[in-house]
Amino acid sequence: MLRLPTVFSVPVAFALVGFGMNAPGKAASIAYPFNATYNVSATSRYIGFGVSQVSLFSESTDASYGLTKVSGITYSQLDPVTGLFRFNTDPTTFGLQDVPFTRIVFAGSGNDKLIGTNNATGVIDFETLIATAQGTFTITGGEGRFKGAIGTLNLSEVDQLSLDPTVPIRGRAVVSGTFFVQTVPEPSPLISLVSTGAIGLGLLLRRYRRRERF
Repeated sequence: MLRLPTVFSVPVAFALVGFGMNAPGKAASIAYPFNATYNVSATSRYIGFGVSQVSLFSESTDASYGLTKVSGITYSQLDPVTGLFRFNTDPTTFGLQDVPFTRIVFAGSGNDKLIGTNNATGVIDFETLIATAQGTFTITGGEGRFKGAIGTLNLSEVDQLSLDPTVPIRGRAVVSGTFFVQTVPEPSPLISLVSTGAIGLGLLLRRYRRRERF
């Protein structure tokens, strides 16, 4: 007579095989090359310890994926002797502990967004009041079809400064690079086939076990 443990082990084995066939593999990533030229407008407010808080807003007519607007807050610190400066959305970079972290958002007219941090360094020519900077946007998330986005976008920027603090900084920024969005792998169609077979085999074995009892 067929033993009870054997009867139940067969469908369980099939179920485990089915699970193994459909265990999630590595999530695939879609690469999104990005290029844009933005017209920059920024205002700054001195907050102490040689650091200013910079509010920026930029617009583009050629940004990839319709992400034509960049906005956010970052922090900057200038060496008035050398003209060297740096930007960062992390205030602890400048030794500030009780100041909130900020972020930069790439957006457009729809729901798609890229969210990230900013890090850049540059120099001011005090004779022409032209500032040049190089840096990166580190993408740490997103919304819409870019939910969960990660990546790095390179920044190259030239700004015209003014001695009047009430006049916004105007400039031009070129942003390029690649970000990635992970896709969730779809279950294999084998799961339905194996599951159906396991259920059917289990029913047949249960009927067989009943007949063996009588």
